[in-house]
Amino acid sequence: MNSNKSFSPEELGARQKIMDAAIELFARDGLHGVSTRDIAKASGLNLSLISYYFGGKEGLYKTAIQEFSGKIFAQIQEVTDEFEQDEVSAKSIQRAIMTLVNNFIDMRVANPNMAKIMTREKLEGLPFCREIQEHLLTNAGDKMIAIITKGQKAGVVSKNINPHFFMVYLVEGLLGYFNMFDCKCTWNSKLYSLPQKKEQFVKQVSLLFVEGILK
Repeated sequence: MNSNKSFSPEELGARQKIMDAAIELFARDGLHGVSTRDIAKASGLNLSLISYYFGGKEGLYKTAIQEFSGKIFAQIQEVTDEFEQDEVSAKSIQRAIMTLVNNFIDMRVANPNMAKIMTREKLEGLPFCREIQEHLLTNAGDKMIAIITKGQKAGVVSKNINPHFFMVYLVEGLLGYFNMFDCKCTWNSKLYSLPQKKEQFVKQVSLLFVEGILK
């Protein structure tokens, strides 16, 4: 698999075109339901470029997940770095968690196909991205968990809260909410559509996940 650093602007454009076409197909049909010919046809580019840029179909699939995970990590790091510079308080914890929530919503709205790919991967036991997922959890997950543990040490977050459970439940709850809307259930009319009713949704999350953990 080639590094982006060796590509010209034109090559990077072609690489991205292949990536975009593949992500849409992987989200719809899964890794095994898509061929390299399908990707080449959808992108309008030569089949050989898939091997040139990504080393093959699985390399393309893993690269898509890796780059998406990198964007998630960058957003989490930005929030946690800012939190670390603040004095630990109920206000700073609430701000950090709700910024993470807003970022997750924006990322999910902007990348519905990648979210579908990641959901399928998890349901199938992470056959192709376990190492990527473990790395993301170890690095980004630990940074998020530190928000809660520092709050506990400062005496503003209940010590009865399990930080790992809290963060997993928060993140998976957000992702599950989107999955509910993707299913177009009749129940959805009673909920908050996103991004249209983001403000109301975020307020509910704050009531459940922030005010509920503070002392």
